[in-house]
Amino acid sequence: MKKFFLALGILILGILLIFGFYDWFLQKQKRVLNGTASPVFPYSDYSHSDLDKLYPHDAQNFATTVQSPEETHQKFLSALKKEDFDEAVFCCFREGDRVKMKDFLVGLKNKGQLNLMISDIKEIHKDIMGNMTATYLYSGTYQGEKITNFITFIKTSNGYWYIESL
Repeated sequence: MKKFFLALGILILGILLIFGFYDWFLQKQKRVLNGTASPVFPYSDYSHSDLDKLYPHDAQNFATTVQSPEETHQKFLSALKKEDFDEAVFCCFREGDRVKMKDFLVGLKNKGQLNLMISDIKEIHKDIMGNMTATYLYSGTYQGEKITNFITFIKTSNGYWYIESL
């Protein structure tokens, strides 16, 4: 009987380790794809000096911040709550991304998923803040399960932080 419980305990521990490693691996791969972690195992996060080397300084680095990522996020959220998609994309996305994002938001509304998106991105938490890019985390719901996702911002040479991706 002791052997059975020992084997069962080892099996459960093994399963927990596999799922824990899988979750860790997926989170690290998101950081690798985002360019903030090394693509080589153990997928270490880059330091600020590493990021400065990888993403050299340009005009955005020296621009005085006019609109912070948090301010952009709040403006975006307010416009979404009013379903003012023109304002949502104008205040918060670069000019080349606005049409695509407006179509995306209208599509969400038509599918009845806009309120879900608003509740998912209502609260963001700073993850990595660079001179010209920033990554924030938010918790969302996907097929009934709570997940963590990224919202990335990019700084323009005019000092505005715009949403780069949701």
